Amino acid sequence: MQTFAAFPGVEIVKGIVPDTLDQVTSDAICYLSLDMNNTAPEIAAAQHFWDRLVSGGMIVLDDYGWRKQINQKIAFDQFAEAHGIKILSLPTGQGLIIKT
Repeated sequence: MQTFAAFPGVEIVKGIVPDTLDQVTSDAICYLSLDMNNTAPEIAAAQHFWDRLVSGGMIVLDDYGWRKQINQKIAFDQFAEAHGIKILSLPTGQGLIIKT
């Protein structure tokens, strides 16, 4: 918690995703980083926050390009198709979604 003490408005929500997602009260999201190493909660978080993600807002998918996490790539490819968007595969192994 001390790591974020210098940043006003930061609230740490502890718990299991997706159970804790409703505790996030932000109306507008401009940046979402997903790095849970688990497909189900990452997709749940992306789905939960998608409508609150502002135009130009970004989602960083930490493990998108790694073979070890292929299930996450498959699930996010399906998420992208369902939302009519593309995922940029980065040389870091991450994926980047920019909401238009």
